[in-house]
Amino acid sequence: MTRATGIVLLLLVTLIWGTTFVVIKESLTSVPPALFLALRFTAAALALAWIRPVKGILGWGLLLGVVMFVSYGSQTLGLVYTTASKGAFITALSVVLVPMLTGLLNRQWLPARVWIAAGLALLGLGLMTLTDVSGVNIGDLIIVGTAFAYACHILLIDRGLKRFPPLQLAAAQVWPVAVFAWIWAIPEAHLVTQLPASVWWSILYLAVIATALVLILQNTAQQVVPPHTAALLFVLEPVFAALFGWLLLGEQLGLSGWIGGALVIAGMLVSELRPPERGALAGKAG
Repeated sequence: MTRATGIVLLLLVTLIWGTTFVVIKESLTSVPPALFLALRFTAAALALAWIRPVKGILGWGLLLGVVMFVSYGSQTLGLVYTTASKGAFITALSVVLVPMLTGLLNRQWLPARVWIAAGLALLGLGLMTLTDVSGVNIGDLIIVGTAFAYACHILLIDRGLKRFPPLQLAAAQVWPVAVFAWIWAIPEAHLVTQLPASVWWSILYLAVIATALVLILQNTAQQVVPPHTAALLFVLEPVFAALFGWLLLGEQLGLSGWIGGALVIAGMLVSELRPPERGALAGKAG
């Protein structure tokens, strides 16, 4: 696979991610978050059941599954209370958190661009939430946790791909999420037979396309696309989500919301853009 093909695949992944916020938001009017998550990841696990595991991957799959469950679970729960557009922009803070967590874990002094990026992102979130008619709600705070969990997931995926094939790594982490989600959904399991057809179509789309296929495409593409380039492409996710939220749900961010969203994206760009003369980026590109 060429790098250009990998970039196209990651753009497709980002576009699909952008649609999921609207699909989830709509579905949660008819199904509890825990049951929805359990059905989604059970279907995704079955879609990836043809992939045979390799030695030593089960432990990594469990670790990734726990982090992935926290990420998707908090996002699904948060979208009960906040809009698809705001949820997407807040989730995208993970792109800023990745370099910050990397510096802290490696005990390295964080460069100025990381702090500038964090400041821009926080200012953007303030404009999107504090000046919004509804203000800061519990959904916004829950999805901040999603951003942290997703940032940890990105770092773990990067390490896992150095030890295991992308297909096996994608499949190994889905089953634990399904198991944890069913434990969470036990009190609501009896509602399965009462779900409308529209919810089942949403689950099928999210499971097969937005989970199973996306994991395969992302893991495969990131073998040839440097993390720096991939992160820049992922910046487009909240833009796609806001667009779909406006087209399909009629959501309005308002002037301050769009300015805030632009500042969040600016923070992500500042976080990921590195001067070309610095050796780290040149090493990754090679």
